[in-house]
Amino acid sequence: MKDIIWTYRSVATTVWAPAVDMYENDTEVMVFVDLAGVDSDQVKVSLENRSIVITGERPSPSPSGVMRIHQMEIDAGLFRRRIPLPAPVDFDRIECTYKHGLLRIVLPKKSRQEAFQIPIESE
Repeated sequence: MKDIIWTYRSVATTVWAPAVDMYENDTEVMVFVDLAGVDSDQVKVSLENRSIVITGERPSPSPSGVMRIHQMEIDAGLFRRRIPLPAPVDFDRIECTYKHGLLRIVLPKKSRQEAFQIPIESE
């Protein structure tokens, strides 16, 4: 039986989603995102419609050239993860840190629901 030799190109054609843990207590929501091998300048964190959206790109850890591939489980290329928030948060006090491949986002909850009156227009 002959060995099959594959040529691997580090071109990602799909977007993958990193693993996420989320915790909540009385005062805050904490989100942890596994981004091993990603430089912090390759990560973007944004807020959209009561969700945190994390996007970026991880380079392929694979060597180039012709080789036998025995196992490939590490996602590489573009990533995107949308995480719905379980509670309203105070956008002005969000903390985001990155250390050893782990992104940590702390989202303080709003102390109370802000009430406001909606004007009614006459026709």
